[in-house]
Amino acid sequence: MVNAPIHDLLIRLKNAYMARKKLVEWVQYSKFKHQVLELLKKFKFIDGFDVIGEWAKKTFTIQLHVTGNMVEDVPVVKMYSKPSRRWYIGRQDIRPVAGGRGIGILSTSQGLMASHEAKKKKIWGELIAEIY
Repeated sequence: MVNAPIHDLLIRLKNAYMARKKLVEWVQYSKFKHQVLELLKKFKFIDGFDVIGEWAKKTFTIQLHVTGNMVEDVPVVKMYSKPSRRWYIGRQDIRPVAGGRGIGILSTSQGLMASHEAKKKKIWGELIAEIY
């Protein structure tokens, strides 16, 4: 059993990039993970993903970019919220991630979104992680 499934997902992706894998398989399905993967796909941190299976036995298969330079292509992941300590930030505290090269994953009242999108909409929420 995993206590922080989103952190597990993000670390699996980082480790797969470091091992120069093309696929990450058998990631257990959840709606929240689906939203996180949609956000990562939108900002081109992954190529795509597929949902395999039906009902309670769904899993993800995630396609990664082909990395050329391992130092520049492996994403850096910083975790903020965790099950024992939620990390909420106000709209005035939202700052660019890595000079605008990365995204902050923010859970807001209007759904999951990148931190710079939340800043434009002037809403706040729980900062899950930053990826750059």
